[in-house]
Amino acid sequence: MNILQTVNKMKDFDVFLRNILTDKKRILILSIGGGNDYIGAYSIAKWISKLYPGIDLILASSIEIKGEYKPLTKINDHLFTIEDFLPEFDFEIKNHSIRLIAQGIKNETMNLPYFVAINNDKPEKINLAYQELFDKVMPDCIFTVDNGGDSITGGLEGVNGFDQNNLQALIEMEKPFHHLVIGPGCDGESSIEDFNECILMQLENFRGIFDIGKTFDLIYTNVKHNSEVMLEMDHRWSTMRIIFEAIQKVKQGSGDELFTVPRHNKNQKIPFIILQSVLVFCYN
Repeated sequence: MNILQTVNKMKDFDVFLRNILTDKKRILILSIGGGNDYIGAYSIAKWISKLYPGIDLILASSIEIKGEYKPLTKINDHLFTIEDFLPEFDFEIKNHSIRLIAQGIKNETMNLPYFVAINNDKPEKINLAYQELFDKVMPDCIFTVDNGGDSITGGLEGVNGFDQNNLQALIEMEKPFHHLVIGPGCDGESSIEDFNECILMQLENFRGIFDIGKTFDLIYTNVKHNSEVMLEMDHRWSTMRIIFEAIQKVKQGSGDELFTVPRHNKNQKIPFIILQSVLVFCYN
């Protein structure tokens, strides 16, 4: 398997959705990492709501909560929601995704988002946390979202990393779901070779690579003024900023050019057209 050989033949993400969403009424879109992963989930939700306006959509994010964070309302032991969509930014607090979603879906006609409190120091409780979400939402279809792909490759954290631990816990629950790796390599943690190896090991779960450019075009005006979503520093761009850059380069005809991902000083080089794609895996 070599995604470089298949990317130029990839179809629009709509093709995959069309095969999945027939007769579905209530869809959960769950980001399994923090930060901009939630904006990736938001983009999937916006696109599905455009294509299938009758579907009930619920967004959720896996975050590490230690102590209290004032915009959140606790529902039960591991499940929170947010009702204050204009929290004061506090850069001393790690939970980026809470501030991102507060800005990202403000004024949207979507359901209130949920946040699943994950504590990697207590891995035995990860399944319990996700079960609380499933019991509350009762979806008939689940998409999980990871920007970059360290949930599949392990990235810099390896097999015990936050994203991969969460994905593995969901797999062990034996509930069917579709896992979306948005912008493979945009987190700067994995190479094309890493993805090829992981796909080969999970070939029975791999459903293909799809073009996701139109999906992100839909949310650009909503998030372009958000300084965290569009973070651009000398050695650190946000994953969403990288994906938007890739989309513009592909439009300009430069999709095959290599981009040195400005994250983690790893100098990972990924073609723009790969950064504008989504890898799809189906489990259970």
